[in-house]
Amino acid sequence: MLDYKTLANLLEYPHEKWSADVVMARESDSMPAFIEGIEKLSRSDLQELYTRTFDLNPTCALEIGYHLFGENYKRGEFLANLRETEAPFDLGQANQLPDYLPVLLRLLTKLDDEDLRVSLIGECLIPALEKMLASLKDSVAPYRFLLEAVHAKLQSEIGVVAVGATGSNMRASLPVLDQRSIRTPRELF
Repeated sequence: MLDYKTLANLLEYPHEKWSADVVMARESDSMPAFIEGIEKLSRSDLQELYTRTFDLNPTCALEIGYHLFGENYKRGEFLANLRETEAPFDLGQANQLPDYLPVLLRLLTKLDDEDLRVSLIGECLIPALEKMLASLKDSVAPYRFLLEAVHAKLQSEIGVVAVGATGSNMRASLPVLDQRSIRTPRELF
């Protein structure tokens, strides 16, 4: 399975250096449907596909907070808290909102606090990805398979980390999230 940094890079707009990460994905053999779907496309075709999939399709936008909160004021609070958490790290966030999925995947590689990682993955990333994947469920677009790979990696980490956790409904007090800005999935949808 690919690491978070490579997955984050693959979720970026296809550019000149993007192909190096595609080579890593091809060598890992962890996403054959994604590789098969993009293999014969030119960079301009990939860019058009990316734009259609993520930029012109709000149900699959890469801004995680949008899927959790919509345009609610709580998204603003979430973004401010994320900006503060991400500030010490170089995550490629200079031109992106702090809830941009590739930025959050890179943040996971920097966090030492397991409670924060579990909360970010379980309460933010997985629910948002599940909404995105639901919007692509009937699609054969290659990016669907990339999002499925990200989802599987996140779920596998929660399973590994949660083994050592106490309590079945663990929720940490986090600099990214506070109790006022977290809503259960029922409240969100």
